[in-house]
Amino acid sequence: MPSHRPSAVGSRLFARTVHGLEHVAAQELRERDCTVVAVSPRQLVLDGPDSLLDRPPGTVDDLFRLVLAAPDPGPTKPALPVLARLLARTPLGEVDAPVVSVSASVVGRRTYSRYDVEDIVGAVLADRLGAVYVSRRDGRVPPRGAVDWRVTLDATGVHIGLRGARPPLHRRPWKVASVPGTLHPPVAAAMVRVAGIGHGDLVVDPCCGAGTVLVESPVAGVGSDIAGVAAARVNARHRPDIAWLTVDARRLPYPDGSVDHIVTNPPWDRQVRTVGVAGELLREWRRVLRPGGRLTCLAPWPTLPGFRTLARYPISLFGRHPVITVCERGPLPDRSR
Repeated sequence: MPSHRPSAVGSRLFARTVHGLEHVAAQELRERDCTVVAVSPRQLVLDGPDSLLDRPPGTVDDLFRLVLAAPDPGPTKPALPVLARLLARTPLGEVDAPVVSVSASVVGRRTYSRYDVEDIVGAVLADRLGAVYVSRRDGRVPPRGAVDWRVTLDATGVHIGLRGARPPLHRRPWKVASVPGTLHPPVAAAMVRVAGIGHGDLVVDPCCGAGTVLVESPVAGVGSDIAGVAAARVNARHRPDIAWLTVDARRLPYPDGSVDHIVTNPPWDRQVRTVGVAGELLREWRRVLRPGGRLTCLAPWPTLPGFRTLARYPISLFGRHPVITVCERGPLPDRSR
């Protein structure tokens, strides 16, 4: 039987990611002077500097100070008091928390729910901190300013961490306007990273929606959308280096071979219908990209005719399984024949 002694965590952190982007996030964290200790589905355990949240990593959904890491206490209800005893003897550090909330994710077949986990952890925290615990059961929403704790329970074990009173990192403060099919910001940040964009490159998003890709990009660019760019302009009000156009992605106003990168989340029939247009989009994007220019797109398309695939990152998003594909423009057909 496994021991349930908590590991020594010190200043250790854990991050949550979109499934499929764990190693992309790990690379960003390493570049930020972090040591990645473990990678598992949707989660990374790491040692990182206290300053990490001063400029948060873009590719993670959220980041927590790890308080408890222990083996899985089990799939049946007797695991809950085991979890309570573990947390009761775990150092919490200095936490000013008059009101606490807990959010949990539970993976695997179990005889208890995420709400059971949240309530047992919340009860222990409230008792130890002299706080009021507000449950999320029955759809209740914790009040503004509640200090939030995160619990993950899966085959790798149980992890409990402190977020605090700040919102999750994936809720970007600049993203105040939205459109159907808008892109999850950490996915956009990951797309920008894997695209291989260089300083001075021209980056274009021809299906820009709410502007998420270009706002997450560190370089200037041009965003366009046939449905209009009002939401993108609002979200990018702090980015005067981005230009916005209302243009059909199948008829772009760029000369042949003039664009270095297209990074985009084209509509793929989940919230926006695109029946029969994928081929037209790809032909036009191939036209405007320079020789060796790259297309990085999020789509469920199995092939991208006219492009040479460099990397593929299957992810889980909105209950679907699209792929971030990084590819290079192949040679254009010889029209002189």
